[in-house]
Amino acid sequence: MDATSRAATIRQLKQFLDEPHAIHPPELALVGSCSRSPAYDHRFSNQRTVGPFASLAEFHDFLVAPVLKCPRPDVVERFRPPHPDHHEIVFCHADFWWGNILVEPSNGTVTGILHWEMAGFWPAWWEYRKAVRRRHERWWEDIVRSIMAEYRIEAWVNGDLERF
Repeated sequence: MDATSRAATIRQLKQFLDEPHAIHPPELALVGSCSRSPAYDHRFSNQRTVGPFASLAEFHDFLVAPVLKCPRPDVVERFRPPHPDHHEIVFCHADFWWGNILVEPSNGTVTGILHWEMAGFWPAWWEYRKAVRRRHERWWEDIVRSIMAEYRIEAWVNGDLERF
């Protein structure tokens, strides 16, 4: 795309994310699906749902739980502190990446956002984590950085947690 079309796409994507991120769960601490039920996210498993979690602390404890089986306390202690429990819980697409975005390249108009099955109420850092998850293309990272808040530490630590 030319620079004008690309700028138009980036503006629309930012607006697209700002609107749902302004939506908070009915219960302020709920982490889970829109229906207040367990949420699906392939980050955890392609075969099951998780939650809902009554608090952000409960969700973060769930993320760190596999590490607790590690026999080295120094390793365990590295994972929970980078997940502070003060993040907002917001409505997230939760699978936001270029493969799920349809764009008219001639003018940069976003014509669709696909794959909403993982959408729900997640910590504010979750959208960033999922957008940069295993997507190491510089052009995409530049777009992500321009349309949403960065949570590099949470993303890095969560990436390590996925390996447990």
